[in-house]
Amino acid sequence: MPEGSHQLLKQAEATLRSGNLRQTLMLPEREDFSEWIAVNTVDFFNLINILYGTITEFCTEASCPVRSAGPRYEYHWENGTNIKKPIKCLGSGSA
Repeated sequence: MPEGSHQLLKQAEATLRSGNLRQTLMLPEREDFSEWIAVNTVDFFNLINILYGTITEFCTEASCPVRSAGPRYEYHWENGTNIKKPIKCLGSGSA
């Protein structure tokens, strides 16, 4: 982590617990915008990585054949280029 980033991470963690979203998102005084974005992006990536790692322990191809948000909602994918009609997102381990 670059010098100074540790302090920015502490600032972000402290404001997250404040309950004030505006304060959490505000650039701290005398801090570089690019550094602030970088620290928060890395932190966000790490948290998503932990969440994904937790989910993959419990969701296998057998238990999650299709990506869904419960029995009423399925995830579909299209990119408007070579996949124009939305297709089902297959479960864990599927290509």
